[in-house]
Amino acid sequence: MRSFKEDQARSNLDQALARLFAGGGVSAGPGVKNAVLRVEIPDLGFVHEAAVGKANADSDAPMTPGHQFHLASVAKTMTATLLLQLWEEGALGPRGLDTALADLALFDEEIAARLNMIDGVSYGKKITVRHLLTHTAGIKDAVVDDATGTAHDYGEPAPGSYGARLRKAIPAHLACLADPACDISVLITSKEWTMWDPACPEDKEAGVINWFLASGTAAASLTPPGEAFHYSDTGYVILGLLSEKLSGKSLHRQWRERIFDPLGMDKSYLAYARDPEPEPWIYEVSDFYLGDVPYVTSRINVSFDRGGGGVVSTAADVIRFLRALMDGQLFQNADTLAAMLQWRSCPGISPPRAGVGLGIFAEGSGQGRVALGHSGAYGAKMYFEPESGIYFCGTVNQRTGAPYYWWKEMFEAVHMARS
Repeated sequence: MRSFKEDQARSNLDQALARLFAGGGVSAGPGVKNAVLRVEIPDLGFVHEAAVGKANADSDAPMTPGHQFHLASVAKTMTATLLLQLWEEGALGPRGLDTALADLALFDEEIAARLNMIDGVSYGKKITVRHLLTHTAGIKDAVVDDATGTAHDYGEPAPGSYGARLRKAIPAHLACLADPACDISVLITSKEWTMWDPACPEDKEAGVINWFLASGTAAASLTPPGEAFHYSDTGYVILGLLSEKLSGKSLHRQWRERIFDPLGMDKSYLAYARDPEPEPWIYEVSDFYLGDVPYVTSRINVSFDRGGGGVVSTAADVIRFLRALMDGQLFQNADTLAAMLQWRSCPGISPPRAGVGLGIFAEGSGQGRVALGHSGAYGAKMYFEPESGIYFCGTVNQRTGAPYYWWKEMFEAVHMARS
């Protein structure tokens, strides 16, 4: 970096966050209920963190930089890291990332064939680990897509997706929550999802992959594997299952042993985990919102994320992970990180997203620069800008009402402090 005015950078960031909170500035919108950010530039010894708003809907306590928040799809980079570590250890066999999922005995042959069906023709056995990591398996996302179309087609979650069903059930959930005689545990909004139950593949309530198959979503796939990009949580649920199959350990235990504990990420955990139970790592979890509905305070269950994005963490912990990743600390070989970061564009990817790597995206961060990282559905962002050495993590903790690229204004706030 050129001459850097640290005090100006801090002021710029605080002002940008205040504008976002108020709904002004480049990130024009209705404003957000709470938000947090953290910026680190290791080469300059610069660290800045800030927070605005109330942490939870049922309290006046302020949001702080130490509050935990749901990462949603930011955790896909963590899932990808597990798979790449297993690749290094030889668990994927001689073909490595290009091994067909069907050859890894995660599903039986019939189920593997059904994962990608187009007009009655099966392409499921052609899906590789690399296809899943890069969202090029040709499959839909059961969270927001269904057998009739995609969320893009509808401009909202497709009506047969379980995301749409959850949204429709929220008014009844809130009414029950307000009634002392009502038990929310019996509602669909309290359903705790498993990733997959092979004992009853046709019961769409048995697990996320069960829903994907039994609802007809898998039978209406988009393209044969490798032909185009289509973002799919379902693909990362499969990768979470695969990591469990290959390692013999639960997803949460793998994250603890391979990433969280070695890096000292003691405020990070997999929500709804059972092995190990997450209680030792739960501190102060902030609300995220869909419209005006606070999901944490309202106790709405979002356990369907799992390998696709079920981690709760803090901005400091996430940057600790991202720095370790970019420094090569999480892999045995430098070539593994190089493979992860070797992004490419393909049909289905549009600007300002520049391309996709293995569990990570390259996105335009302004002024011709590119940042590497991931975003999450609830407003969480994690990015590293190699050109400037800036690490960023933050969240606006809401699904709608804030622009997807709000984080770019924060990068620009730092760059404006250069001279």
